[in-house]
Amino acid sequence: MTEENNIKKDDKSYECDLSVRWSHIDSSILPFDDLDKEIMCFLRYNARMSNAEIAKMLNTSEATVRRRINELVRKKIITGFSALVDLHTIENSIKVCVRIDVEGDKLDEIAKLLSENPNVLSLYRRRGQNQLLLQGLFLNLEAIQEFEDNLAGMGGIVKYDTMVVSKAFKKDPWVGI
Repeated sequence: MTEENNIKKDDKSYECDLSVRWSHIDSSILPFDDLDKEIMCFLRYNARMSNAEIAKMLNTSEATVRRRINELVRKKIITGFSALVDLHTIENSIKVCVRIDVEGDKLDEIAKLLSENPNVLSLYRRRGQNQLLLQGLFLNLEAIQEFEDNLAGMGGIVKYDTMVVSKAFKKDPWVGI
């Protein structure tokens, strides 16, 4: 077992965000049990951990872990496995949050166009408003300006407000910013 994978449930440096998140919920209403939750926690910590490594840490069999993971995937509780890449260490990206006010009849059309932009990380509709909330990742200020110029030229956008992120107090694990 590599040093990276050598975590233990009682290790104080290891705290599963899923366990913390679900600790305030009655476990009887969750669609899985504590063993499934622990398996998901280990996979979230390191999706490359083998079933045998997880089984050893949970004091169960490799077959049980394999069967449980397959069932979590079948139920679409686990939707995939991926590597988390810290884009900031590679490209020194600039993260932005943009609030976009849209004419109501153009909301879906504009959302579709924005979703296709590779700089857009996430895009949400604000409840009760004709507003979109966007998180984007850009290589430099010029790229942000070009994006804003394109927004300004889109029919149906009433106004927008771009906020540049200068410091992350809690990073997005998917992009490292």
